[in-house]
Amino acid sequence: MNEYRNENWSMPFDSPAYPTLPPYYRDTLLQLVYYETEKDHVARVLPAPLEPADDGLCCAFAVKVPFCTHWGPFNEVGVCVKAVFEGEEAFFLPCLFLTSSDAISPGREIWGCPKKKADITVEQHGSELTTTATRAGIQFMQLSSRCMAPAEPEEVPPLFPMYLLKMIPKAESNEAAIKQLVANGELSDVKIHKLFKGPGVVSFRPTVAGDFWRLEPKEFLGSFYQVIDYTQGHGKVVYDYLA
Repeated sequence: MNEYRNENWSMPFDSPAYPTLPPYYRDTLLQLVYYETEKDHVARVLPAPLEPADDGLCCAFAVKVPFCTHWGPFNEVGVCVKAVFEGEEAFFLPCLFLTSSDAISPGREIWGCPKKKADITVEQHGSELTTTATRAGIQFMQLSSRCMAPAEPEEVPPLFPMYLLKMIPKAESNEAAIKQLVANGELSDVKIHKLFKGPGVVSFRPTVAGDFWRLEPKEFLGSFYQVIDYTQGHGKVVYDYLA
């Protein structure tokens, strides 16, 4: 009997496209650039019932994954925005791009990550780290940061809870069979190998791949460079639109 066959997990049922959770990440590089934008810009990328936070805080990030048990190595970029849900502050992820098609379906189907394919390079030149993302020939995002000094974990503004909009369409109509606001799976067994801080900037170019480019920076707040191990768990449905 095939021990990996699971008719209650994912497709194809006799050999699922991805294993059951959790995935384990090792030596993952995170580049985080924090900045502020206009509150109205944040409102444009938020689904109801989320509302924009007053400070317009955003985090543009790049991830370089050299090893993951479940979907292998990949690079990733995205932007998350600070929001308010039921009176509590949280973050929402309106866009996410990555280099591996193997990681797209589990991210979208399990947690609702808004993943799309792109070409992403992460390069280090001396103390400067540069990430460039291109899709359909358009270089739509670039992050630049510099390692200047060691940082403590408590200096990094937390990005959790991180909310995602998960939608899966009906087979018989152009409507959602599942529409949920999901809290992304939090990270556990986190081991920090490196953590540094310094200045950082991000730039966007208009693209039809999403409205995230409208989150143009008003003021840059700094950046962090991390290399960590972690385990990613299940998410949690916090709001069901169809209930």
